[in-house]
Amino acid sequence: MKFFGNKINGHYLRDVLPSSDDEIEFVKAAIAYGSDASTLLQNCLDNKLRLDIWMRYDHTVPVAPVLLRKLLANVGNNIFCNLVPDILHSKVIWWKGYGAYIGSANLTDRAWFTNIEFGVFLSEDELSADDALSELELFFENLASFEEIFELTEEVVVEQEALHKLRQAQLKVIDEASLKKRKHQVWEGPTTHTTPEKAYDAHRARFIREWGNGLSYLRNIASKAPDYRPAWLNEDVPRAWQADQFLHAYYYNEVKDGAKHPYNDFYNKNKADPAKALQDGLIWWSRLPEPPSDEDYNCHHRAPVIHELLSKENIGNLTVEDFAEICKANHSTADHVKRMRLEVLDIDDAYTALDGRVEAFAEWLWTKKNQSGQTIKNLLIYVMDSGKPEDIVERLFEAAYSSKRKFPHFGINQISEMTGWARPELCPPRNGRTSKGLRALGYDVKIH
Repeated sequence: MKFFGNKINGHYLRDVLPSSDDEIEFVKAAIAYGSDASTLLQNCLDNKLRLDIWMRYDHTVPVAPVLLRKLLANVGNNIFCNLVPDILHSKVIWWKGYGAYIGSANLTDRAWFTNIEFGVFLSEDELSADDALSELELFFENLASFEEIFELTEEVVVEQEALHKLRQAQLKVIDEASLKKRKHQVWEGPTTHTTPEKAYDAHRARFIREWGNGLSYLRNIASKAPDYRPAWLNEDVPRAWQADQFLHAYYYNEVKDGAKHPYNDFYNKNKADPAKALQDGLIWWSRLPEPPSDEDYNCHHRAPVIHELLSKENIGNLTVEDFAEICKANHSTADHVKRMRLEVLDIDDAYTALDGRVEAFAEWLWTKKNQSGQTIKNLLIYVMDSGKPEDIVERLFEAAYSSKRKFPHFGINQISEMTGWARPELCPPRNGRTSKGLRALGYDVKIH
C-alpha cells in the first residue's frame, strides 16, 4: 500500500501509471471530473490497453469537451467512455493485474501534479488479500448495469461544447439556462434501495448466467476436440482437458503478445462468427507438429496428479502434502502465488523457487478455516461431491464469493480449474486464461 498526496508527501499520482513492462489485462476507471488526456488516457494508448471509463454528465460540463473528443476519437483503440448523469463522484482506477488507485484525484492536470490530494494505491496482491478485488469487480459490474448510464456520442460532445461556450461567455449564468440545453434529464439516482443482500443476489444471478454460458461454450469445444487431437496428445486424455489445452495453446501462441493481452481485439474481429474462429483454431491445433507451450506435459502429467489426488476415493484422505502437489500442478494457483507477497505467507527470500513458494502457500491455506468452519479440504468436497451435478455453477459461486465459504487467496479461477481437472465429467477446467481464449474466439464471456 502506498499513499499519494502530491506535494504533501512527495508521492505524485503520475507515478502510479504502469510501464510497458507491467502485465495488465484491462483498465477500468470511474472518475467524476476531467480535463486531462496526457496521463491515464495516454498511458493506455501508449501501452495498447483497453480502457473502460465512467465519467460524470450534467449541465455544468464536468468533463472538458477536449477530453470528451479525445475519448470518442479513440474508440477504435479500445477506449470506451460511459457517462453517468448527475450523481457520480468516485475517483477510482483499476489496472487489472497491476493494482488500483482509490482517492480524491479527478482526471485533471492539477489533480495529478499540483493539487493537494490524498489517495492510496494497492497492488493486485493487496487487493486480493483484503477481498477488495471482489468489491472492485462488483462496483464496476453494478455501475455498468444502470439503464440511465449512456455511451459517449458525437451528439453529447457537441452539446457539452455548446454548454461550455455558454458558461464561458456568461460566468454567472444561472443553472436553469444551461439546464434547458441538456438532452438527458437530471438523474437523482436509483429509485430502489440496494442492500448488501440484494447486491449479493444480483451478483450471484449474473455469475450463474455468465458462467453457465461459458460452460456451454467449453462443452461444445470439448465435444469437437477429439476430432482435432494433435498426434502428440494421448488418446485417453479426457475431451474436457483437450478443450482446455487447445485454448491454452491458442491463447499463448496466437493471441498473447509479450506483456500485452489483446483478447478484446480478437473478440471484436471474431464475435460475428465464433463458430468459424473456433473451426480455424481447431484446425491450427490439429496440425501442430509439437506442443507449443507444454500442453502435452499439462495433460499427461500435471492434470493426472490433480485427478488422482482429488478422486472421490482419495479426496476424503487428502493430506497437506497432497494439497501442495495439487497446487503445484494447478496453473492458476501457481500463477497467483507468483504475485503474492512473501510476508503474507511468513516466508523469506530463501523461497525463490516457485515450487517452494507454492508449498508454503498450500501449508498456509491448509491451516485456515472459513466462516462456516470448513477447511480447504471440506470446501473442495463441497464443490465437487455435494449436491446435484447440474448445480455445480451455484457451488462454484458459493465457494468463491460467499462470505461464509470463501478462503483468502483462493478464488474462482483456482477452484474451477481444480474441479475441471479432478471431475472432467462434471465440467471442463476454466481459469482466467481459458476465459481469455474463449473471448478471443468471439464468445461473450467475462474475464474473472
